[in-house]
Amino acid sequence: MADITRNLILIRNLTLISLALILSIALLACGGDEPSESSDTERAGSSPATERGATATSESTTEATPEPIPALDWTSAETDKEAVIALYNATGGPNWTNNENWLTDEPLGKWFGVTTDNSDRVVSLRLSGNQLSGEIPAELGNLANLTYLDLYGNQLNGEILTQIGGEIPPELGNLANLTYLDLRYTLLRGEIPPELGNLANLTYLDLSRNLLSGEIPPELGNLANLTYLNFDGNELSGEIPPELGNLANLELLWLPSNQLSGEIPPKLGSLANLESLQLTGNQLSGEIPPELGNLANLTVLYLNGTQLSGEIPAELGNLANLTYLNLRGNDLSGEIPPELGNLANLTALQLPYNELSGEIPPELGNLVNLELLWLGDNQLSGEIPPELGNLANLTDMRLNGNQLSGCVPSSLQGQLDMDRSELGDLPVC
Repeated sequence: MADITRNLILIRNLTLISLALILSIALLACGGDEPSESSDTERAGSSPATERGATATSESTTEATPEPIPALDWTSAETDKEAVIALYNATGGPNWTNNENWLTDEPLGKWFGVTTDNSDRVVSLRLSGNQLSGEIPAELGNLANLTYLDLYGNQLNGEILTQIGGEIPPELGNLANLTYLDLRYTLLRGEIPPELGNLANLTYLDLSRNLLSGEIPPELGNLANLTYLNFDGNELSGEIPPELGNLANLELLWLPSNQLSGEIPPKLGSLANLESLQLTGNQLSGEIPPELGNLANLTVLYLNGTQLSGEIPAELGNLANLTYLNLRGNDLSGEIPPELGNLANLTALQLPYNELSGEIPPELGNLVNLELLWLGDNQLSGEIPPELGNLANLTDMRLNGNQLSGCVPSSLQGQLDMDRSELGDLPVC
């Protein structure tokens, strides 16, 4: 089947080329000019009207100007069919979990996982968890009308091909209409191609849980419509591109469990629509940018295990919608900002395994929705503020590994799970 498909493509292309040559000869026979030997710069500097006028003066004032040969359309419903057949052949189609109607005479829109429009052009491929095995074929770049591509949870290998959104030859087309790209858990290797930055309509990009390496292409900052970006659990290295701060519509940015280094770009504070930011488990350096306090819609901030240093910015107290704040396992120092007591929607505050000092701010008693408070393994001192007794929803508090004195307010005793809480040697009073 693969040989037959390639032969059909070759015959089609030769036919189209022959047709173009015949049309060119016919036009020349009717009086069309030979191509000019002038430079590209000269041609660019003169308008089509000027060129036509010059031709008419030098040859004949009554001679008609030949019409240009129309551009050939290299993609069609037939090339779409060839592209999905190439995917079937390249990824072990006979062994898929579900290959209903594939390679049959049924309309393409009835093949499992394929959706077509009224012109029988493929607009969606949804084959997640379907036991695809092999490489993503270049022919997918022919699916010019594709808007949704989901190959999540298969056993694909090889690199993401540059044909997906790169400088694509005309006969292959491009994926300019793509809005959804999900290739997570597909065993992909190699680097993320910068050509993905050409997918101007993309809103969803998930490449998580693969074996991708190299740097995050700064060209991804061109994806103005992107709302979801997830590269969790790869082997990406280098710095976080500040160009990601251009993604004005981004709502989720997850880059955890990679090998990223360098500082957190302050420009990420420009992501006004961001709701979830996770950078956990990288090798970052420097301080937490105070600009992150500008993320008014942020609900989740996970910067744990990232080797960050310096003080916790007081500006984080501006994140009025924040529900989870996890800064565990860094090298943070200084005092806990009392401004964190402004986070009225916070349900989890995790600051253990740092080098924080000073007293526990009594303002934390304002966090009426707080359920989890972990401050252990720091260098905190002083007594536990009685204001923490106002935390009626608190069920898990860990304070061990500090230099605290006094006792745990008795008002907390009822709701705390004392078996799970790590309160050190402090008694309840």
